[in-house]
Amino acid sequence: MHKIIPTLVMALLSHALFAQQTTRPQRPEDSTILRDPRLAAVDRWQLARELEEYNRYMTAEATVDTTLQPSRTKTFIVLHPDYWISLLQFGELVRAGQVTKPDRKFREFPPQMQQSPLGQSVLKTIREEEAKLGPGKMAPDFTAGTPDGKPIHLSDLRGKYVLLDFWASWCGPCRLETPNILVNYRRFKDRNLVVLSFSLDESKAAWKQAIGADHMDWYHAGDLKGWHSPTVQLYMVAGVPKSFLIDPDGKIVAVDLRGDDLGKTLEKIIK
Repeated sequence: MHKIIPTLVMALLSHALFAQQTTRPQRPEDSTILRDPRLAAVDRWQLARELEEYNRYMTAEATVDTTLQPSRTKTFIVLHPDYWISLLQFGELVRAGQVTKPDRKFREFPPQMQQSPLGQSVLKTIREEEAKLGPGKMAPDFTAGTPDGKPIHLSDLRGKYVLLDFWASWCGPCRLETPNILVNYRRFKDRNLVVLSFSLDESKAAWKQAIGADHMDWYHAGDLKGWHSPTVQLYMVAGVPKSFLIDPDGKIVAVDLRGDDLGKTLEKIIK
């Protein structure tokens, strides 16, 4: 009996060690992601463990609806803001136009990660995406619904000057700016200017009530998805009010014209 007990103990210990070895992540060299040169200074096994956890999380609730994957990735990033895999995936989301307020969210990663080769690469991507929405660039087309549920495309308004205005009924500064937009709209509407206000409201009732109360007698669009709206993410809207003045060819002329600047710019470019 005394001989059997040590034998059992050794067997259990051997089994435990074997189990630890078999659950260890795959060798880092086996993953293309882990060979990313921007991660060269990061411990290989740490990256392997993070990647294994990310893959396990993404497949825990497998679904055929691939449109939900970006949202699940964002949740993983929120849960693990100190993971290198999170920063890597964040950069991919930015490149795909899936992130609202990317600059602000990038600053939520630890400073050492922001300053790393990967972090600087992600920041460069953010700046490149922002530059696509500056003067002289083509305004990205989009489709959304009107308050009555009819589809409207930005490209439907090609041939006109378009003031694309991002706002919401709950946004005080937006509501304060509306009278200025109204004055300029009435002044220039017969000179080829239209306004398209895109709402970040999630309540159709509140959206429609504000339109009527503020006499916003122009084009309206929205999808009732708030900050999660694909259009809001496409235009990298970090806060409202946010506006883009677009020329008849679909190019952005100016960004964030408010107060007197709006009227002065319109007077200068609309003949």
